[in-house]
Amino acid sequence: MAISKNVYDKSVPTRNLITTISGVILLVISGLSLFGILTTEQAASLSEYSTMIVTAVAGIISIFKATDA
Repeated sequence: MAISKNVYDKSVPTRNLITTISGVILLVISGLSLFGILTTEQAASLSEYSTMIVTAVAGIISIFKATDA
């Protein structure tokens, strides 16, 4: 089963990877909280950590995408 181009188009690469990563992290935290695996307090603290994780990932991606002048 193929995904329609309205949902995912391989010819257009994702330019904003940070938004995608943070969205996935928040989706996972929300899902775990919804099903009762995490308490509200745990979900809140993990959300705070997620901003640090996203910043670190963005830095690592920037290092590998950088080119010499």
